[in-house]
Amino acid sequence: MGLSITFGLYLVVLVGIGVYFFFRTETRRLSDYMLAGRDVGTWPIALSEVASVASGWTFFAWVGVGFTTGLHGLWFSMAMLVVVLFLYRYVAPPFRRQSERLDSQTVVDHLALAFRDGPWGPWIRWTATLAVVMFMASYIGAQIIAVGEAMETGLGVDYGVAVGAGGLAVAAYTTLGGFNASVWTDVVQGLFVLVAAVALPGVAIAEIGGWSAFVAEASAVDPALLSMTAGQEGVALALSVGAWLAFALGALGQPHGLMRFQAIRSGRLLSRASVIAMSFQALRLTVPLFIGIAGRVLYGSIGDPESVAMELMVELFPGWFAGLLLAGIIGAILSTSDSMMLVTAADLTRLYETQIAERVSADRMIGLGRAIVVAMALLGVGLAYGRPGTIFTIIEFAFVGLGATLGLPLAFLVLWPRTTGAGVFAAVAGGLVAAIGNLYLFPSTFPILVWPVTLAAFLGVSYATSQASTASVPAS
Repeated sequence: MGLSITFGLYLVVLVGIGVYFFFRTETRRLSDYMLAGRDVGTWPIALSEVASVASGWTFFAWVGVGFTTGLHGLWFSMAMLVVVLFLYRYVAPPFRRQSERLDSQTVVDHLALAFRDGPWGPWIRWTATLAVVMFMASYIGAQIIAVGEAMETGLGVDYGVAVGAGGLAVAAYTTLGGFNASVWTDVVQGLFVLVAAVALPGVAIAEIGGWSAFVAEASAVDPALLSMTAGQEGVALALSVGAWLAFALGALGQPHGLMRFQAIRSGRLLSRASVIAMSFQALRLTVPLFIGIAGRVLYGSIGDPESVAMELMVELFPGWFAGLLLAGIIGAILSTSDSMMLVTAADLTRLYETQIAERVSADRMIGLGRAIVVAMALLGVGLAYGRPGTIFTIIEFAFVGLGATLGLPLAFLVLWPRTTGAGVFAAVAGGLVAAIGNLYLFPSTFPILVWPVTLAAFLGVSYATSQASTASVPAS
């Protein structure tokens, strides 16, 4: 009962944050709703940026990886930290400056506006928006699946009811409060995630008998669990590591995280934000692996390795504290879902405003944005009922797809002066085709082939058209 009461109060707090910003925030323009007027501070941005990409991946898929392959997943963790540092150090500052000059609200909007004076701007917007809707729908579905599994295991709530409740909660506070509500719920959820990430592995390892006993028993269960090779060698190891590195490159283009760079009050705050974000990222990219290994030691085998964290939480903690941890874990999931809904709403409303309608009022645009948030929540709930795959496989596909179609061309746009509109379009279209083709035609090598195909399309077309470049903004 204590667990249910604690979690219920948490959901009330989330919706309350949305109501607060609905009544207390002036929302006169779409950018106020989508980017909080570009006036968000260091700590909220850093915690929000990490929480927005933590998702069901951290306490479900990543724990499942720890359970099955152990520390082999550290290849992904280390590569992710390098990519995140690269984003903060090299991509975020010029991206923030360009975004303010262009008045861009999302990555898609930014790529299209950079070439608005040439023929490629509309093509980029249509194709990139298609990619966002497809990958985000998959991503949101994975988050709602995780919500359903968490509430089913932790609260004993029927999966179907849990999916509906989670979708309703995130739609309510995001629709009401927009980006402000998304950021500040992310801050609350990020703090809960921190508590969960510290408490859960600590108690689980203590249950085994301490660190020495943990190492000894994990080695006895499977010596490969504590090895970064996972018992592989030669070509098999190279392909496996290559897949992890290719997966991590997807961090370049997560639009729900990149929006935080556009919304930060000043580019000067990015350096401080990067320290906070990197510390939090290091924690959430390593600790879940140890939770999974501890679960392997304690349970030996389990029907769904992605549910190990939920099982440990319910068994090892008193009800009231388990409720807090459940709140933190589901908070990480919801914090990703709300951001994804906002990104999709922003891209679709901008597509409507620039390519379909003329002279649309700000109120109508904001209303359309809110309607799209609700629609995406309903779509996510529908996909969660269908459960088309594991949380890991769905997120991997969406993560890499977004990185290739949006992240690669954005990084080149802000860092390479010879980037052309045709090249950006080739990267977006090529990344979309490569992600789908690699997954369905060559699944054993996914996502390794996505990046060379996308990069070749971008560089080849950019070099061929660089003399006729018509970018509207310098690379700065």
